[in-house]
Amino acid sequence: MRWVRDLHGKTVIAMAGAAAAIGLLTAVLVIGLGLFNVSARQGHWPGVTWAMHSTFESSVAFRAPPDSEVPDNLDTPDMVALGAGHYKSACMECHGAPGVPRSATVQQMLPEPPSLALVSDHWSAPEMHWIIHNGIKMSGMPGWPAERTDDVWPLVAFLRAQKGMTPETWEAMVDDADGGCAVCHGPDGVSQNAQVPRLDILSEEYIAQSLAAYRDGTRDSGIMYEVMSQRPGASVERLARNFADVSPEGGAAEPSQLAEQGRALAFAEGGSQSVPACRACHGPWPAPINPAFPSLAGQHAPYLEQQLKLWREGNRGGGRAAELMFKAARDLTDAEIAALSAYYAERAPAKLSETKD
Repeated sequence: MRWVRDLHGKTVIAMAGAAAAIGLLTAVLVIGLGLFNVSARQGHWPGVTWAMHSTFESSVAFRAPPDSEVPDNLDTPDMVALGAGHYKSACMECHGAPGVPRSATVQQMLPEPPSLALVSDHWSAPEMHWIIHNGIKMSGMPGWPAERTDDVWPLVAFLRAQKGMTPETWEAMVDDADGGCAVCHGPDGVSQNAQVPRLDILSEEYIAQSLAAYRDGTRDSGIMYEVMSQRPGASVERLARNFADVSPEGGAAEPSQLAEQGRALAFAEGGSQSVPACRACHGPWPAPINPAFPSLAGQHAPYLEQQLKLWREGNRGGGRAAELMFKAARDLTDAEIAALSAYYAERAPAKLSETKD
C-alpha cells in the first residue's frame, strides 16, 4: 500500500519500537507476573478453544496417511480383539469403555478426555491412526510408545468396532481370568488370534530375550512395550519358564500349493540365491538348533508375514541374531513372504528341534 511506502524512516522505527515495547510488556504481564491463569479449573479465553481445536483438526487432516495404507484386514475380529487388549491396558483409564465410566478425576481434566464410543463418526481410519501414533500437544494425549506404525492399526480397529458395543461383549473380549497375558495370547500362550504369536512352540531362552527386548525398547512395539513397562524385571524369567513349559498340541494342516512354494524357499531349493535356507535356524533340521532362535512350526501365518515384513524394512529389532534376519529378509518379495508364512503355519505345532517337515 502507498501509505506504507510513504512513511518516514524514523516513523517506521518508532512504530517498530512501540510494537516491541508492547510485546515485551505483554510477556512480562503474562509470563513474569502470572497474568495468564494456568488453573485446570478455568477454560481458555474466548475464541482460544475454537482456534486450537480447528488447528488440531486441520493438522490431522493434513498429516494423516493415505487410505492406501489402511490394512485390508482392519475390521477383522482378530484385529479388533488385539486392539481391545491394548485399549484396556493403556487407554481405558482416561477414556472409559463400554460399561466402564471415566473417573470423577478424569472428568475434571481440561480438555476432558472424550468417550471414544462414537469416535469413528468423526475421524477416518487414517486420521485415528495419526492421532494415536503422534498424540496431541497440550491435551494430555501422549504419543505411541514406539516408532513402529503397523501395531497402531489394531487399536484403530477396536475404536471403529466400539460403537454400539455392549458391556458384556467388552468384558468377554478382555477377560483376563487366566492372567494378564491371556487377554491376547490365550491360556498357556496358545493364542487363537492370528495377529498374536502362540508362545507354546517357543523356547524359554527365546521368550526371555524377547520380553527383555520389549521391556528395554530394543524390540519396537507399542503394544508389548506398554505391557512390559507395567511388569517388574523379575517377571521375565518366570513368564518365559511358564510359557516354555507348555507342550504344543495339534496336527499339520493339509499342505497347500502356496505352502509347497514356501517349502522350496525354506529349503533353499529352486535356484534362488537371495533367500538363505530358513530351516537351518528355524527347522526342520536333523541336528539340535540354537534355542535362541524361534520355532515357526504352527505359528500363525498373518503374524509371520507381519514379522518378515518388519525384518525386511529394518524395523524389527530385538535379539542377538537380529542382524542375521535383516540380511535374510531384505530381498524377500511379498509373494515369498506369504509362501514362507504358509509353509511354517501349516506345520504341526512343535518346539524348535522337534519340527517335522
